[in-house]
Amino acid sequence: MMMKSIFITFIIASALLSSVFADIGGKRTLVVLDDLSIKKTHSTFFKTLESKGYKLQFEQSNTKVVLEKYGDFNYDNLILFSPTSESLSLSSADVTRFIDGGNNVLFAGSNIVSENIRDIASECGMEIEEDKTLVFDHFNYDKSQSDHSVLVADQFIDDSPIILQGLNKPILYKGIGHKIRNNPLNYAILTGSSTSFSAKAVSGVSTKLMGKSCGLVSSLQARNNARVTFSGSLDLFSDKSFNSKIDKNESGNKEFVERLVSWTFQERGILRASELELVKISTESNSTVAQDVFTIKDEVKYSLKVEEFDGVKGKWVPYVGSLQLEVIMLDPYIRTFIKGDSNGVYKIHFKLPDVYGVFTFEASIHKSGYSTLEHIYRKPILPFRHDSYERFIPAAFPYYATCFSMLIGTFVFSIIFLFNKDQLNK
Repeated sequence: MMMKSIFITFIIASALLSSVFADIGGKRTLVVLDDLSIKKTHSTFFKTLESKGYKLQFEQSNTKVVLEKYGDFNYDNLILFSPTSESLSLSSADVTRFIDGGNNVLFAGSNIVSENIRDIASECGMEIEEDKTLVFDHFNYDKSQSDHSVLVADQFIDDSPIILQGLNKPILYKGIGHKIRNNPLNYAILTGSSTSFSAKAVSGVSTKLMGKSCGLVSSLQARNNARVTFSGSLDLFSDKSFNSKIDKNESGNKEFVERLVSWTFQERGILRASELELVKISTESNSTVAQDVFTIKDEVKYSLKVEEFDGVKGKWVPYVGSLQLEVIMLDPYIRTFIKGDSNGVYKIHFKLPDVYGVFTFEASIHKSGYSTLEHIYRKPILPFRHDSYERFIPAAFPYYATCFSMLIGTFVFSIIFLFNKDQLNK
């Protein structure tokens, strides 16, 4: 009997543990390649993923693969390193459904991109340039080569957990450009400089895409927090790229890719809320009301703890930033921003509105690179009871005086009318 209870406890603990890490981001990863030789040319990239515990399954692009079976997904992440294959077994609808299920996708292009990859990119808000084009820059290029399409790129996204701060080394990039749509869910992670432009690789005839609008690496974070990243260069993930040098100094390619992939696979930028505290501090009601019953114009304290998952440490750490709090009943009656302390606790004192009904206390964080956090709590706010109001209101004293003066006047008039006799004329 004791062994049975221990076994049941173990099963329950394993299930809870697996559900927690499933919310953060799983490790089952499908890698689809144009050619299996990419495993050798990009071996450092794949070994880095395996060292982090990712279970990689390699398939060629023309091999039939099943992402979903009976409503359950067989993989948590998808890597598409098959930019040119027109025989890709996965359709854009399959990949879109995979993303809608909350899973992550990393895919790359080259100077030739198949229609399937273009459709996937278009679904994610990215418009890839036409085939046989590259991004050029006559000012910011690798001076050790005469090829002006080997860019020295350092236009990284600012103030975001996608790349983090402190990546001071530029990277080498050679690939196709793309444009992202004006969508708050899309992030331009790496763009060309103001002197960059997209042009035909052979003739050099430029297209309309130029300057910082020329995307090199971009991402989408869907509303369900699934993440999709597109790089216009498959070579960015290669061993040659990782070992490249700029002016005899190491490039930032390896560090950039590691940070990019760890964010894409949800090792960073994941938020959660806990330890909600909503208590009444004081009330304007004169009657005795239970502490957990809120009435209009009560003074309350709101407190919420927000944490961020740190994939390096493998644990939750406090998130220190800004949180928006709204108190809503059809329309927001209160909207305010709260700064968090060093423990990730967000506190505020405020007075409830002079309106009764069922209110929603909605705390939310919408910040570039972080998962969307929305914490909702509903609480009824009651009107004053009939014995909760003041017996006499000072502002109404003139009305009280009017009433009593009318009573007194009526009484005096009645006395005079009853006991006063008219003099009879003789």
